[in-house]
Amino acid sequence: ADCLAKSAPRLSLQRGFRCDPEHLRWETRRAKILEEIQKHQPDILGLCEVDRFDDLEVNLADDGYEGTYKRKRSPAKDGVATFWKTTPLEEGLRRAIFLEYGNQRTKAAQVAILQRLWPRDRSSGKGLVVCAVHLRASADEAFRMQQASELVTALTDFARGDEQIILADVNSNFDQSSSDLAASNVYSYFTSCGYRCAYQTMAAKAAAQRYSHYTTWAGWASGDFMSCCDHIFISQGVDVEAVLDVPDPDALAEEFPEKLPCAAYPSDHLSLVADVLVP
Repeated sequence: ADCLAKSAPRLSLQRGFRCDPEHLRWETRRAKILEEIQKHQPDILGLCEVDRFDDLEVNLADDGYEGTYKRKRSPAKDGVATFWKTTPLEEGLRRAIFLEYGNQRTKAAQVAILQRLWPRDRSSGKGLVVCAVHLRASADEAFRMQQASELVTALTDFARGDEQIILADVNSNFDQSSSDLAASNVYSYFTSCGYRCAYQTMAAKAAAQRYSHYTTWAGWASGDFMSCCDHIFISQGVDVEAVLDVPDPDALAEEFPEKLPCAAYPSDHLSLVADVLVP
């Protein structure tokens, strides 16, 4: 979010980024974000911590995208956005939900967008539901699992049997070495509900090759924070053909000791990209 990037140079030594302040300027970051999108040309795009939607909407329209946005509840200034290419896809119904704390109206509540998209060629008669969501960071795992449960309930009701793709920052670390199959964290909750991680599905196809063992490596002034907390979850009928792996961590650390953000990457999170087939 631009509001967070602007505040980073003025934050305490515990929370400021180590990178050059030039790399946090919106004009610099916007150019790199658009360059990344143009390089991969995704048909569907999900973004979190968005507070410059109007800028992105104008720029992405030139590349053939339409999009939608929903801000978190006040006083938060950022939200989530979904964009789609208008040549293969057309807009259907959408729903936005606030992820509350229990039955309370929650201050700065997280939000999710549920967007139905239709293929221009409707020979199958089926749509696709895409969800962009960002679960709360400043909360315990039980609360994030409650948010995930609310989201799955809403998706099940909204999708009505159509396939689904969830583009999520769950703010919950996924440990690939763990053999615990119980729904003890957000990742395992989604998989227990029948969703699959596109990256792990591809890893299984690639004879145990591992993908995406980190998706964020924030270079705070106080130290580094590395975690695998961003995922592309897919429903059972969606197949995965390829994924874009994250940079080799040793190479990234050598070239950018300040970690993320930096001159090459405009965010403290990395882009996840998957080629999927939807029936």
